Amino acid sequence: MVERKNHSIVGATKAMLHDRGLPVFSWVEACNTAIFMQNKSPHKVLGQVTPKEAFTCKKPDVSHFCIFVTKVCYHVSKDSKKKLEPNVEKGIFVDYNETSQAYRVYIPSLKMTIIRQDVRFEEDRALRESLEQGQVGVLEESQPGT
Repeated sequence: MVERKNHSIVGATKAMLHDRGLPVFSWVEACNTAIFMQNKSPHKVLGQVTPKEAFTCKKPDVSHFCIFVTKVCYHVSKDSKKKLEPNVEKGIFVDYNETSQAYRVYIPSLKMTIIRQDVRFEEDRALRESLEQGQVGVLEESQPGT
């Protein structure tokens, strides 16, 4: 039973990493996100109840779910920036924070992950890019002789 669950977590992690073109070193965030999502998704064995709901007897809140590895913007406070620095910084959503409805955001320029609540997601752009990648794959497969 445990090996089967581990297999499903590893499969979801691999799919998330390869679908979004992430480097292998970010496997921890992808794995945590896969587990977080699976715990809040209905399961056939539990009678279409989520594992979290089965454990706590409360339906989990999924209103803050978003597309994995979406580009985000967050506000930089006046205290932590100099006068002419920008008010907004960019990062990449990589994981949910388990204790609050905050997000783990990877900052490529700093090569570090921070936890932020005040993020704005560019989900429309991420969805468009994902659809374009899917259409390219379908077009390449349908080409005769390739």
